[in-house]
Amino acid sequence: MLIETIGISALGAACGVIAAHCMTGFMRVVSTKFSKRVDMILALGSYFTKSLRNAASVGRLIHSIAGIAYGIAYVLIMRAMGALVLPYSLFLGIGFGFFHGLIVSYMLMFYASERHPIEQYRKATLEEGLLHLVGHIIYGAVLGFLAGLIMSLAGS
Repeated sequence: MLIETIGISALGAACGVIAAHCMTGFMRVVSTKFSKRVDMILALGSYFTKSLRNAASVGRLIHSIAGIAYGIAYVLIMRAMGALVLPYSLFLGIGFGFFHGLIVSYMLMFYASERHPIEQYRKATLEEGLLHLVGHIIYGAVLGFLAGLIMSLAGS
């Protein structure tokens, strides 16, 4: 049981970091097309560094660690539900991402943006909240798809 949990956790970590980078890629494309204000990595990093210097690397590190942690949690929950196979894992990933995205978007728009140390990130709009929601849905979908696919191919 412990070995299986460790293996499932490793699967969640791997899928979580891949999904986090897919989400980051989506947010980066959106930020280059529309506004640097939705560059999630810079906003996250500069929240902690209090400047734009080193914000990208700090933001990437924090987002990767969060992607791993949430990936482990999502996959362990899917496994406990007996739904770590396609298409269930995909649908659960989308649902988890939607719920997680709602919480993050709320925090972004009503808490973090007001307290952000960099002026350009102090006003989060509804559109930015929606983009973060979509980003989290992408995270959940990628994670659920990859984890379910790997488990399906492994025959579990």
